Amino acid sequence: MELRHLRYFLELAKTLHYGVAAENLNISTPTLSVQINQLEEELGAPLFYRTQRKVELTQIGEIFQQEARETLQHAEQAKSRVRSAARGERGYIRVGYVASALLSGILTRLLTSFSASAPDISINARESVMDTLATQVSERNIDVAFVRGPVPLPADVGYIEVEQDHFALALPDNHPLVAQEQPIEPAQLKGETFILPEQVSGTVTFAQRGGFILSRSWSAGSLNEVLANVALGNGVAVIPAILVTQLKLTGITYREIPGAVIPSSIWFLYRKRERTPAVNKLVRMIERST
Repeated sequence: MELRHLRYFLELAKTLHYGVAAENLNISTPTLSVQINQLEEELGAPLFYRTQRKVELTQIGEIFQQEARETLQHAEQAKSRVRSAARGERGYIRVGYVASALLSGILTRLLTSFSASAPDISINARESVMDTLATQVSERNIDVAFVRGPVPLPADVGYIEVEQDHFALALPDNHPLVAQEQPIEPAQLKGETFILPEQVSGTVTFAQRGGFILSRSWSAGSLNEVLANVALGNGVAVIPAILVTQLKLTGITYREIPGAVIPSSIWFLYRKRERTPAVNKLVRMIERST
């Protein structure tokens, strides 16, 4: 049974006249008769009463008429949804992100703007470990990601810098240097315990400026863990400066790092050879907005 059989049947059920139905369908009357006969044979039941004067639906035909209508409606809806998805108007996007991308506001600003322009594309966002996000994009476990750059990327993953930032210093409130009015120089923190976030490049650069190596450091992982341990007095940390304005936490004092800024930024990662229209639509929007 094919969709054309349903269309032929419904037209005949509407007109109850083989000649009129065949004309409306742009086929010959014998062709319509053969198609209806094939349909009845497949169903194993008569759909029409036929006499020389008239054609009428059987009880089975009346039941089948409703089913045929619904089937054709579902088929048209499916066709419409698929065409919409092919145009990038419908679908879903899996987004990975690091906490600082959320806290900076750039993630929600970009994705909210995109959702307003593409309401039939659903977005699922989940926080993840930064070291894994580029690989997750490459291996299609997620579609795009917001990370803190610079980070090494697989050959098939590209990036767009969506926000510039730099690093700042976080110290416990009771740290002796908090009372210092002058800027805190990196060399003054030689010998301190550094709580390392996922992205260690800022901390490494800070230590190099101070002329020391990170002999006393340990990795806390997420930014929440880093800040919790700073607040508890377990060490100091070099963190994204955006947190200074976004997170006012008890027990922590923030300080700008003197001299040239230690740069950092938020990167939007995507697959260079993306084939999903919905994802490509998001990538194009972000390219235009930056």
